[in-house]
Amino acid sequence: MGRKLRPIEWIAVAISIVLIVLIGIKAWQLVQNRTSKLAAPISSNPLDITFGSDSAQLAIYAYISYHCGYCRLFFTEVYPELEREFISTGKVRLVLKIVEHSNNTDRINEVKTAVCINRYGYYGKLHELLVTNSSVIYSDEFREMVNHFIDSDPLVAECILGNESMDYILQIRNEFDKFGFTGTPTFVIEGRVFRGFMPFEQFKSIIVKHLNQ
Repeated sequence: MGRKLRPIEWIAVAISIVLIVLIGIKAWQLVQNRTSKLAAPISSNPLDITFGSDSAQLAIYAYISYHCGYCRLFFTEVYPELEREFISTGKVRLVLKIVEHSNNTDRINEVKTAVCINRYGYYGKLHELLVTNSSVIYSDEFREMVNHFIDSDPLVAECILGNESMDYILQIRNEFDKFGFTGTPTFVIEGRVFRGFMPFEQFKSIIVKHLNQ
């Protein structure tokens, strides 16, 4: 016959059970805080940066900043897998919404240049540059590059120097705040909000679920 637990041991067991329950509740709360349902649809804009086909079955909206470490981690570790398995195959398109809350001139010009080059030129190389070295925007070389874009293409010049790109920055800023988002990256998939960095396998699980519906 087994030994009976002493009162002090029963207390230890009870404390352990309580701790396990509290940990479970906290974990559930964290999951709930990271995901939620969007109350209103996301706006579409010609200056949105899109990777993938407009006819893709599923859209992933990504509110990002090139100055956010987890955003850059997403681009270096997760995006290549997404591109290979879902974007290049026409199943998914990724829509970037670059969030800029500061009024720093270099940061504002960075976003203006990004969205305007994407619309009227080839964005791939500029995207790679910003992912690998976001601080380059504070350099004279980057400012000279932006001036070259402006001098070389009247459409890019009008976009960067006119009101369109600044209006877009303000639209994304207001949208981000209206939805109650608090940090980047924030992803929206079929109206469901996912806050923070997610590994590829988590993205894959979510994507496959929606593609199979």
